[in-house]
Amino acid sequence: MGRKEWQKNLEEGVAVEQNDIITLLIAVIGTLGGASAWQYYQKKLELKNTVQEKEREQKYLYRDDLRERVAVLESKLEDSRKERDELMEKFTKLAEETAALRVEVQYLREERDKLQGIVDRLTSESDDNQ
Repeated sequence: MGRKEWQKNLEEGVAVEQNDIITLLIAVIGTLGGASAWQYYQKKLELKNTVQEKEREQKYLYRDDLRERVAVLESKLEDSRKERDELMEKFTKLAEETAALRVEVQYLREERDKLQGIVDRLTSESDDNQ
């Protein structure tokens, strides 16, 4: 083997080694790029899920708050109905008592007028007798 052949084989070996190194570098970059891309997309999905979960929590919080408010308002409404019924009962009793008192007042006026008439007649008879 001559010097030229040996040099040629050496150059081909270097060329082969360079091709192998380039292939290896491409594989490493692809692998690292793929892993990085995978991590990027994974993070992106995690953030998206986190945002959706927070929105869902806000939605549920709002819904639960509305439910609580409705329950409070229903309770107040029931209390108002009970109070209204009690007041209507008292009003009815007062109306009955007022009607009874009017009848009594009317009766007492009639009695007063009768007694006044008797007093007036007795007074006039007493004046006539003197």
